[in-house]
Amino acid sequence: MVLKRVGIVGIGYEGFRPSLPDISTREMMFMAASRAYEMASVDPRKDVDTFICCTEDFWEGWSITDEMVPDQIGAAQRPLCTVTSDSINGIANAFMHIQSGLSDVVVVEAHSKVADVVTKEDVENLGLEPLYLRTAGVDVDMLAALEMDYFMRAASVSRANLDELIVLEKRNGLKNQRASYGMVLSREDIDSSESLVEPLKKYDRAEYAEGSVVAVIASEDWIKKRKLDAIYIEGVGWSSTLPWYDGGMVEKAEYVERAFKMARKVAGKSYTAKSFDRVEVDDTYSYKAFQHLFALGLSKEDVVEGVKSGQFNKGGGSMGAGNMIEANGLYRVLEAYTSLENEGGQALVVSWRGQPTATGGVLILSG
Repeated sequence: MVLKRVGIVGIGYEGFRPSLPDISTREMMFMAASRAYEMASVDPRKDVDTFICCTEDFWEGWSITDEMVPDQIGAAQRPLCTVTSDSINGIANAFMHIQSGLSDVVVVEAHSKVADVVTKEDVENLGLEPLYLRTAGVDVDMLAALEMDYFMRAASVSRANLDELIVLEKRNGLKNQRASYGMVLSREDIDSSESLVEPLKKYDRAEYAEGSVVAVIASEDWIKKRKLDAIYIEGVGWSSTLPWYDGGMVEKAEYVERAFKMARKVAGKSYTAKSFDRVEVDDTYSYKAFQHLFALGLSKEDVVEGVKSGQFNKGGGSMGAGNMIEANGLYRVLEAYTSLENEGGQALVVSWRGQPTATGGVLILSG
């Protein structure tokens, strides 16, 4: 079967701040969607075949929250699917909708209104295995700290390596209008910062942020018919593997390795991580950025040099812009899209759903 080419013709966003007390979740989604539709020159009530929202009831505060999604993104009385996962998985579903012939145009939305959640730690910990981990009093930071320590020893990654990544990403965030957590930081600042669970420090974990991102995705035939420009999705992949505490790999993230392999197969090209002009990789914990980059086939020397040269997360990543939960993947796509639109080339986007999962996605984009 010959795959259709699929492209992103518009992407809009709202927020990217620690808190948005002045607008509701639905208003934020409406604003992001309106900007995406204006960029793509589409009428959602006439031109869009399917809508996909990446959302999780626990983060919203009520069950079956997708009942409240359609109106503000123009999907009333239209097909709408909920993907309870990181938004790269939402894009993968859009890609498959178009490949199947079900749709020509699909809209994908993801958001974070996490400042409205009073007990964020409780929501995170509900994802933990209930019989052993939860009853033992383990939380997600404790799991991250154990994995971090194990990973640093197994992969010979030093505290200095992680500090360098954090310092540079925070500095990159100062140049990005969407990054609320950009700052000038020193290694001494990190060393003296609060210890969450040894060896995990305050700056090793990205702070939360609120925002919404909406992408309009279409088949190449539709794009050409409308005479629109697009950033094309050359490949997409996703995977879930065993978490490290259940016997999964620690030296690298196997879910990213498998997702990258799938994305290359879809693209029909033997890409390596060095093939790309821009790499946007999940860094919601500092050590995970290294773990994900290793899974792409890069050596420690490649990663250390790439960090120094600013090759990864040029907009500051989650360290600079914040952790936007299910919208993290679409945020990275937004950064890659903006770069490719201005400079051309190819970009690689890597997502992870967060602790305690071993679930991630990979997207290959070309300008």
